[in-house]
Amino acid sequence: MRESPNDKLQTPEYIFKSLGFIDLDPCAGEKTKIGKQNLWDGRGENGLQAEWHGFVYCNPPFSQKELWIKKMIEHNNGILLLPERGSAPWFGPLAKASGKYFVMGKKINFIGGTSSNNVGSVLFPFGEEATQRIIDSGLPGHFVSVEWFKSR
Repeated sequence: MRESPNDKLQTPEYIFKSLGFIDLDPCAGEKTKIGKQNLWDGRGENGLQAEWHGFVYCNPPFSQKELWIKKMIEHNNGILLLPERGSAPWFGPLAKASGKYFVMGKKINFIGGTSSNNVGSVLFPFGEEATQRIIDSGLPGHFVSVEWFKSR
């Protein structure tokens, strides 16, 4: 699969620090210190093939988001960061699987990018602990509960 320049953008510290202790970041950058364990493809570590454990924070390569979505749904313990694209084919099924999502109240200036992203960002919580961590984080934004979903 062809990488996008946006695949290497990293989460600013204020976001992941506000979410509490992270056991695993399966999509870490070279010098990332988000989780107790940080997997980086440059060291030959494949976060999709690795076994996930504990509370996971995942800011995946956006060009491969469907693969990472599947892995997070299977793991069901953590937070997945993705663009706010409610009309995208992947968004509705992911929102249904999570049951809710948190729309960030301001655009994120990702590390490695030239400016703020062109759309907002969404945190998808998996598990009650993830939901509570977002609520307790103090991050600006709002939760949306998914009451009904119809696929395309």
